[in-house]
Amino acid sequence: MKRRIMGFYVVAVLFAGVGFVQAALHEFTLKDGRTLKAEIVSYNAKLKKVELKREDGKRIPVNPSVFAEEDQKYIMAWATLDGVRNERLFKVNCEKDLVEKWKKEEMGDVTYDGGDPVKELLSTSRFERYVFELNLENKNEFALENLTLEYRVFYEQEVAVGASKVEAKSGVLPGKLDVKRVGPREKMKLKTEAVVLRDTQYPSSITFKGGATMGRESGEIEGIWVRITAAGADGQTVSRDVFEPSSLEGKHKWPEIISKKSRKQKSQ
Repeated sequence: MKRRIMGFYVVAVLFAGVGFVQAALHEFTLKDGRTLKAEIVSYNAKLKKVELKREDGKRIPVNPSVFAEEDQKYIMAWATLDGVRNERLFKVNCEKDLVEKWKKEEMGDVTYDGGDPVKELLSTSRFERYVFELNLENKNEFALENLTLEYRVFYEQEVAVGASKVEAKSGVLPGKLDVKRVGPREKMKLKTEAVVLRDTQYPSSITFKGGATMGRESGEIEGIWVRITAAGADGQTVSRDVFEPSSLEGKHKWPEIISKKSRKQKSQ
């Protein structure tokens, strides 16, 4: 008897005061056939309560079980996607990691005025291979599934374009990581493809005509932009961007990368 009274109270609260008109609301159907237009504000997985905002602006916590099965699935799909977009419940941190470095020296024949060619050091190059480690932490009480993490690593590499002249060339490393499932309270580590930077130095003893010397060529990683997307079972989608460092936000437009195969088909 008590349960019936509580159920009647919930339904009564859901419908009390309804009459205002508001756009972009979902029409929920109760098990007795009546309908209610409202938007989802939040979902509490521990209490198994969904907070709805009615057309009149009033917020009501409700157990999803009062609705038809289709609307219960809609609520859970919304909750799952909200778990992706919520930075507190789904943490994504990016860390630059130096995984390898090596050195290469280039020798060659150098001819000085009035002399014979001699073998000398032409350049010393130091290479560094970097990846970004993506640390995922799902603090939700439910699993997050079918996630796509697209990324763009922005970097600059200086190159010599003539005697004593160096230009910085901008580069973008694209990539995509598919994540089938991150369980509740689970942590996961992923790695991007690698970017190789070069730092080349030329001996000051080697000069061109007129006394010009070669400049130094160095490289630098600017940062990474990660775009996370997820799709719910009912067609709802969510997208979220992560920047490292945060100052990278707003400096670039999202570069659309055309594959070699697509580029070839386009040219034909």
